[in-house]
Amino acid sequence: MIPFLICITVILFLATIILIILNANKNKQINHLKENIESFVEGGERTEYSTADSNFARLQNAVAELENLLLLEKSNSASQAKSNADFVADISHQLKTPLAGLRLYCEMEQGSTPTAYTEKELQLIAKMESLVLNLLKLEKIKSDAYTMEFTEHNFEEIISEIIGSFKPMFPEKVFEINGKATFRFDKEWMSEAIGNIIKNACEHTDDNGKISVSVSQSEGSVTLVIEDTGGGVPNEQLSLLFNRFYRANNASPESAGIGLAISKAIFEKHHATVTAENSKDGLKITACFPLISANIKL
Repeated sequence: MIPFLICITVILFLATIILIILNANKNKQINHLKENIESFVEGGERTEYSTADSNFARLQNAVAELENLLLLEKSNSASQAKSNADFVADISHQLKTPLAGLRLYCEMEQGSTPTAYTEKELQLIAKMESLVLNLLKLEKIKSDAYTMEFTEHNFEEIISEIIGSFKPMFPEKVFEINGKATFRFDKEWMSEAIGNIIKNACEHTDDNGKISVSVSQSEGSVTLVIEDTGGGVPNEQLSLLFNRFYRANNASPESAGIGLAISKAIFEKHHATVTAENSKDGLKITACFPLISANIKL
């Protein structure tokens, strides 16, 4: 009886040792796969395919296949964006010459024999020139034709500068800014994106209307909220606000419907998510920026 118990004990002991070794190897494999995924996220280094016949090998190969699909989708998106930018650039170039000619003739007419329509014609030409430039800018942003310089800034200080530039243009509006945040972004492009939204808010609020800008920072993200008292837009139009050339029912006659599209494209180049919703008194636009380490490439 005792030898039998000794044999059972030895077998259980050996089985335990084997399980510990197998578990250690599995943990090592898991950690290695985790490191591979992190290397892919940070630097684009792909996970190698495994030739082993095991469940873990199949998991590793699934990860490798997913990485390949992501890289292919990124390449296709970049190629499509470049094609769109090239097309818009060609159209813009073709439009610039006749627009410049029209402006020249209108200015000559204004200086010699102006009519009741000359000033209006010049305004329409200026609007068309601005539209062409903004459309070209939008497509170039989407296709990464511009280089963005990501450096650390105080977010609220940049917003204060933007609001300061709008106060002389809209002296009857009330501006409010709350909160603080510090993170990496391109100052020039971020200023344009926020400026477009604030300008849109100013144009859609009545005299003595209020534009509120709030900033908050958590461990992993920074949130920007821009809210006005302009009454908002119909709910069915909310999902269309960031589409190029879209103009809400209450848009000003000067609006070309491209400013918010540019803002969204700039925010997305900062890896942000952007949403629009109706608040109690008006429209609220929220952008959430992830806090990304300087060495990570997305």
